[in-house]
Amino acid sequence: MASEFRTRFAGWLEQFLDHLQHQRAASDGTLDTYRADLDEFSDILDIEGLVLEGTHDDLRVIRTYLTAISERQSRDGKPLVRASISRKLSTVRSMLRFLVNQGIFEMNAARLVRSPKGERRLPTIVSERVAAQALATPKKNTVDGLRDSAMLEILYSSGLRRAELAGIDIADIDLHGGTVRVMGKGRKIRIVPVGSKALEAVRQYLARRNETGESLDPKALFLLANGKRMTGGMVYHVVRKYFKSTGEQSRSHPHMLRHSCATHLLDHGAEIRAVQEVLGHSSLRTTQRYTHLTIDRLKQSYDAAHPRSGEE
Repeated sequence: MASEFRTRFAGWLEQFLDHLQHQRAASDGTLDTYRADLDEFSDILDIEGLVLEGTHDDLRVIRTYLTAISERQSRDGKPLVRASISRKLSTVRSMLRFLVNQGIFEMNAARLVRSPKGERRLPTIVSERVAAQALATPKKNTVDGLRDSAMLEILYSSGLRRAELAGIDIADIDLHGGTVRVMGKGRKIRIVPVGSKALEAVRQYLARRNETGESLDPKALFLLANGKRMTGGMVYHVVRKYFKSTGEQSRSHPHMLRHSCATHLLDHGAEIRAVQEVLGHSSLRTTQRYTHLTIDRLKQSYDAAHPRSGEE
C-alpha cells in the first residue's frame, strides 16, 4: 500500500512542479526547494507506513510528519529552526491545495495545522565602510576585474537579487537615465535606480566586454569566461571572493548586499515606500524589517553620544 502510494505521490509531485513552473512562473531555486521538501515528506511517510487519503484523517499524518522532521533535526545535532519547519509545512500545504483544486483530494488537512511561530531574524548587513572596502578590491586592469566591479556596484547600488543581476541584458541598462530594468520574482518587471559609481563601473566594463572571447552571448550584460551569461551561482562566488579581504567572508552572500543597500538607504533618510519599490517587495511588511536595524543603530549612536544616556 505504502509503495503504491509513493508511486502515486511521485506523479502528483511532477504535476505540481509543472504547475508551479508554467502557471506560477516559479524560479529554478524555488522548484528545487519544493522538490527537496516534498521528497523528504514522501520519505517520512514511507518510513512511517503512512498514506494520504485527501480527507480529514490526513491530519494525523501531517502531525506525524512534523514530529518526525523535528526529531530528525535534534538527532542531527542541529538546533530546531522553526522557520524551516514552517516552510516545509507551507510546501506541503501548497501541494495539497493543488491536489484539491485538481479534484484529486477532497480536502487539504495541512491547512488545519498551525505553523510554528518563528523567531524574528534580522537581515545580515555590513557597514558602509566594509562595503566600500570590498567594492574597491577588484582589479580594473582585466576584463574579469571590471566585470566583477560592475556586478558588486550594481548589487549594492540597486539591491538586486543574484538571479536578477545575472538576468540583466545590455538593453536593460540605461546609462544616461541611470536605471536598470530587471525581472523579479513571479516574472514581475521593475525599473530600479542605479548609482553613479555603478554606472561608471558598467561603462568601463562594456568598453572591454568583447575581450571575453569569440562566441559571446550578444544580449547578456555579464558574461562568464566562456562567453555565456553569468549564473546566479557565480554571482555568489564573486561576492564571497571580494569580501574575503574584509574579514566578512563567513557571512557574505549577494543577499547581504541587498540587505545592506536597503538599510543604508533608510539610514540616509530614504522613504520606506521608495525602498520597497527598489527591492520589489509586494508587501510593505517585508521592507519594514529593515527599519528595526536602522532604529537599533540609531539607539546605539544615541547611547554613545548623548551625555545623559549612559550610566553615571
